[in-house]
Amino acid sequence: MLPVLEDSWTRVQATLCERVGKAAHTAWIAELRPLMLERSTVYLEAPNKMVADRVRTLFRPLLQEVLSADIGTALQVELQTRDAQRFDELEVSPQHPVVDEGNRTAWLVLKSLGNGRPLPSNLFCFHGPSGVGKTFLLRWWREQVGERSPGRAGTAAAMWFDLPGLLKAFQAAHQESRVAGLHDELVQARPLVLDEFHRIAGKEKLQQFVLSVLRARESLVVPTVLASRWHPNDVRDLDPTLASSCLQGFVASIERPGPVGRLRYLRALEGAPSRNGRAAAVESLAQNVVGGFPELRAAWAASRGASLPPKYLELIDPARVFARLRDRVAETCGVPVQELPGKRQGRTISRARKVLAWLCLQNGLSGSEVGRFLGGRTRAAVSYMALTLQEELAKSAELRAIVEALQ
Repeated sequence: MLPVLEDSWTRVQATLCERVGKAAHTAWIAELRPLMLERSTVYLEAPNKMVADRVRTLFRPLLQEVLSADIGTALQVELQTRDAQRFDELEVSPQHPVVDEGNRTAWLVLKSLGNGRPLPSNLFCFHGPSGVGKTFLLRWWREQVGERSPGRAGTAAAMWFDLPGLLKAFQAAHQESRVAGLHDELVQARPLVLDEFHRIAGKEKLQQFVLSVLRARESLVVPTVLASRWHPNDVRDLDPTLASSCLQGFVASIERPGPVGRLRYLRALEGAPSRNGRAAAVESLAQNVVGGFPELRAAWAASRGASLPPKYLELIDPARVFARLRDRVAETCGVPVQELPGKRQGRTISRARKVLAWLCLQNGLSGSEVGRFLGGRTRAAVSYMALTLQEELAKSAELRAIVEALQ
């Protein structure tokens, strides 16, 4: 649809100039650039925020009228600004999520929570399909919570469980008759995140346990955040009382990135060439690839072939990810950095090494990459370290606190 839009945009310039006057057309409209046409919405890019705001305020109805008449169907017009940062300085990561119409509601709510603003509920449920960045968004929020001053309500470090991890912790607690202790841990006056909540489907005992936790947390002034692939009503075999409890809070969907989000994400991946040499290719991908962030990333990588740029997020250089996490684990666990890739097997160093391997896998490194950086260990050894750490996490609240601080 982009060629159709570009042809239409060229045709309507004379009409727009006549309707607004030559001076206004030159000052505000001439520098607009059509980006894409999707779902009856025309996306135009302005050179700066002032132009975008001015056109949005004064000329958007006219643009919609003229473009609709030329193309032959009712159209809306959306204005965006060229990224204020240089494209080679844009970053997309758990600390810098892409925000657009697909996730803006969830982002605004989480931002309000990070600012300590009072909200009508302390339970929040965000749902959306795989690949839309739910976990990225929650990790960003956790970073915001961690940066707040410690004296304010709701700013303590968040507890974080994905559902498989919570299930293991619950099973271990049940076998050792300490379910009450796990319950007390989860109802502390700290934010609680339950990721992959849809995986609770069919687990009756765990559902009853989570229900009791949610009810106990109703009186707290700190938030409880659930992230699920499905709306609570659509989670298979979910206890009706638990579903009802989830729906008493704030429920919002997170959709696949829209055209503006896709373009910003691809520009961040591409870096500086998205301003000139590969600008057309990047915009074409944003126009044609509809899906989640993994699909966008795969299409972008395929378009580059073997010539990937040096700054491909942080994961294009896994050594950077490993070095950053290694230094943090060494500092937190009180072990020398050089010992982590070594062969020494003391309890403290062994546990720190497992934590490092697990965190690296959580941050997107492959088992073979982690093994290479950990002194040439095999992928199977790395998998075993991560597995045994999960078992230890299920049994040790102290270890969970350490891992939560590092995430």
